Formats: sequence, structure tokens, C-alpha cells
Amino acid sequence: MLVGVAMVLSACSHTTAGKPQPLTGSAETGTSASSENELQDRIDWVRQGSATDLGTYHSTSLDGGQVTDLRADIAFVSPTGKISCITGTALGMDGFDCMVELKQPAPAPREGYGQWFGGYVTYSAQRMTVGQFRGDPGLFIHGQGQTLPYDSTFTFGDYTCRLATTGLTCVDPTSRSGVQMSDEGVVPLGCLREVPEAEREPAVGRAYGC
Repeated sequence: MLVGVAMVLSACSHTTAGKPQPLTGSAETGTSASSENELQDRIDWVRQGSATDLGTYHSTSLDGGQVTDLRADIAFVSPTGKISCITGTALGMDGFDCMVELKQPAPAPREGYGQWFGGYVTYSAQRMTVGQFRGDPGLFIHGQGQTLPYDSTFTFGDYTCRLATTGLTCVDPTSRSGVQMSDEGVVPLGCLREVPEAEREPAVGRAYGC
């Protein structure tokens, strides 16, 4: 099974572990004025991209083979292949699961089942994790989506995202949270603050919450 997991996630730009770079500021909970202003600036920037029709992003394929219809969900990959994301609303999941090729590896937690993928990012309105032990390919079981061009902006549910040459930024204006992902790191935005190691799931590298 682990071989199958590795093969599927390899098709989705598998990576070594990556260390997220947190925002500056001392607040551990709540939202500081500086981070709120930065989030609003980021929301405005995201909305200024080129609007993209998601009609062609409702499917995935594995190594260019059989195509799987995602119905209402979406999947996409960046032009470099370093960022691949997918949604799972059909399974009752909120937000995005992404695989990000990160430059700076970080050690895995001491314990965990399956294979460690440091570039596995989950983001929903008030929660984000970076790095994860995986015993199965999860949403990426059928591969990845089509290539999303740079400067594309799209809205999916409460989320608005923009893909640029500097990475992918997704924001949730209602929950006042967001994330920026690139090979340089994964940056929490808005109300997201790092969860202490003692309070996070043991199978993830970093966890953030509002």
C-alpha cells in the first residue's frame, strides 16, 4: 500500500518536508491589527487577478491516463508542477488539500503511520496543517488536475485564490483567514496562529488555528 501511496503522490509533485514560515507578530491567538491589514491587502490583491472559469478543472488524471470526473469539486496544478491542489466537498471536506514542493525540509514528528509528506498542506476556514504522515493517497488517489495558468483568480465556495509566479494565495474573507503557498514555504494569514505541539495531531508537522 505504501508503494501505491508514493506513486500517486509522486504524480502530484511529491516533496520532501518543508518548514512553514510564520508571519511576524507576537499574538498567539486572535488577530492583530497588522495581520488584519495584511490580510485585507492580500484579499484585495487576490481579487485583482484574471477571472478563471473553473469548468475545465472538475477532473483529475493519473500520469495522463484515465480521467476521473470530480463533479462539483475542482483540482489544478501550477505550471511548474510544484503546487497541486484538490477539493473534497463530495466527502464533506471543506477547503483544499495541496501538495507543495518545498525547498527547506523539516523533520517529521517522532511517531506516525505511513509515509511522511512534508509538503502536504490542508487549509480550511479556521485550520491549516503542513506536513502529514499518509497511509493512503486521500483525495489524490486519481492523480491531479489540469494546469492553471499564472495570474488566474477563481472563487470556490467561500474561498478566493490567485496563482502567481510567486505561489498560490487562497483567502476566506468571511473567516478572515488565508494561506500563501510556494516552494519557499507555507505562510498562514489573518487569524491563523500556530498550535503548540502538545495540542496538535501527532501525525502532522505544523498546525494552525483561529
